[in-house]
Amino acid sequence: MRTLVFVVLVHVVFQIIFLPSSQCTRLRPNDDNLIEQTCKQTPNYNLCISSLKSDPKSATADVAGLALIMVNVLNTTTTQTLIHINSLLLQSPRNEVKEALLSCVEDYKTGVLTADVPESIEALTKGNPKFADQGTQDAANESNSCEEGFSGNSPLTVENTNINNVARVANAIVKLLL
Repeated sequence: MRTLVFVVLVHVVFQIIFLPSSQCTRLRPNDDNLIEQTCKQTPNYNLCISSLKSDPKSATADVAGLALIMVNVLNTTTTQTLIHINSLLLQSPRNEVKEALLSCVEDYKTGVLTADVPESIEALTKGNPKFADQGTQDAANESNSCEEGFSGNSPLTVENTNINNVARVANAIVKLLL
């Protein structure tokens, strides 16, 4: 029995020692250095770090995987903003505010959630970051458009700023792939 255990142990050790280096890097968890180095190249280091480290997949992700995580954060942030917009619409706001809110719904639902996020996910998944670059830029632009629709008295400033910041961090990570 001891010989069998010894043989299995020796076999496992040799498997590990003689694995090609490309396979070893996939087995080794991210040591946070990649996340930190990546986030240093974004416009909002703290948002980047907190967003990426909150996803367990970031521990083993490459840069494309980190970009994909940020695009998913963009999706979640935008979805939460739409929920907030719908609650504001239920409060029967004044006509000009209602029109601006409905415009934001269009920007976020049709622009970000239906076009920009899926385009970015597909591009990153297929290894074509150019289209993810465009999608994340467009999402940032949509948040600016929403904010500007209120003529200075926006009930969504915090949410629009959050979406813009997440989109800009995602875009900066995508640009590292170009």
